[in-house]
Amino acid sequence: MHLRAACLLLSSCFSFPVLALDGGPQWQGNANLSFSRSAGNTNGTTYALSLDEARATERNKLSAYASALYGKSQDVVTADKTRIGGRYDHNLTPLLFGFGQLEFEQDRMANLDLRTGAGTGFGYHLLKDESVTFDVFAGLSHSRSRLMSGGTINNSEVLLAEESSHALTENTRLKQKLSYYPSTQTGGEFRTVFDSSLVISLNSTMGLSISLQNKYNSDIGSGVKHSDTVLLTGLNIKL
Repeated sequence: MHLRAACLLLSSCFSFPVLALDGGPQWQGNANLSFSRSAGNTNGTTYALSLDEARATERNKLSAYASALYGKSQDVVTADKTRIGGRYDHNLTPLLFGFGQLEFEQDRMANLDLRTGAGTGFGYHLLKDESVTFDVFAGLSHSRSRLMSGGTINNSEVLLAEESSHALTENTRLKQKLSYYPSTQTGGEFRTVFDSSLVISLNSTMGLSISLQNKYNSDIGSGVKHSDTVLLTGLNIKL
């Protein structure tokens, strides 16, 4: 609940230009909203919110992201997950950059009360122009996962990731990111996070969005599926 409130607060804050420095670059990005409600023989409610914002200069880039998904059917909670985080990139050369990131995650259906993760490392701009960007980065990460049942797990990990953005047409853009976290403490244990979104602009501020999210954790605990996939369609608002 606290992380969902943080997501709502973060999305509302980025709606105001006061966050941009005078004469400096402004925050730019998108917010995606989806909602469904059924009543009658089946009573159910599902809502989802995601935010992806960035503020970039020639020397550095600060990005923030948040997502929340909640679902309830026949008075039974079917989804309750939240993720919020950010990353700071500092360009060391035109192509090489160093980064640091921080993330908080909650997924009650997957026995995760709260995961806190921090990582740092280096990245490389393989492609960087107006129509396509493609970055790869690697480093070290540490996570602390407090489970709803099963205690707390501290884990040191290697971070290997790639992300890209593609302007498919004048009004259509595709973004994707894949992160791989193999454990440095337990051989064979790892987790992955994949996010992708397709945005079709209808005008300068509104559009349609399709997003696909997948998480995999080889050490999530008994009675919980290792892989979790969410497909969402909704309204996109350019901030």
